[in-house]
Amino acid sequence: MSRHPTIPLFGDRHDRTQRQPTHWLGPEILATLFWVLALSATLAYGATVGNLTLSGAVPLSLNISVAPTAASSNLDLTITQPALTVADVTVVTNNPAGYQVAVRSSNVANGDCTTPCFYSTTTTESLGFTVYRSGVPIGFTGDTGTFVQTAGASGVGGEAYTAEVSYDGAATLLGAATNYGEVLTFTVSVN
Repeated sequence: MSRHPTIPLFGDRHDRTQRQPTHWLGPEILATLFWVLALSATLAYGATVGNLTLSGAVPLSLNISVAPTAASSNLDLTITQPALTVADVTVVTNNPAGYQVAVRSSNVANGDCTTPCFYSTTTTESLGFTVYRSGVPIGFTGDTGTFVQTAGASGVGGEAYTAEVSYDGAATLLGAATNYGEVLTFTVSVN
């Protein structure tokens, strides 16, 4: 029987009879190296930055308030009346492009007159008048005029205007003792 000499590999420590130099890649070093490489591979392919995008919106706010004055329901149609405040108009909006307020005459829309007027259904007589926004006369095309148009949002608390009317009842001389009326409708919209 022939005996072959055994050569310890990788630092076999059981064979103490032969003193062979131990190899530097022992099992403990190999295991440590394996885990270092495994963790490095995981870290190399893992994300190091994550993004979170946040967004939100402010809903559109658009509101109009028309508050009639006491004079609006007690007009003397027999006199020459210069511009008289008949309503306080407030517009509130956060639309950066602004808003527009249109005013519509129901008597013109009904065909009772061609410009805004006080009209009597009893006598079919009418007295024309001019509508103003804070002292500026409003022009009408058909039954509608542009009361105001802005290029930006209103301030905090809104923007306030006065609506006025002027007429010449002394020159018209309405004959019948009856009621005359008109409904002006203010509508706000965004630009």
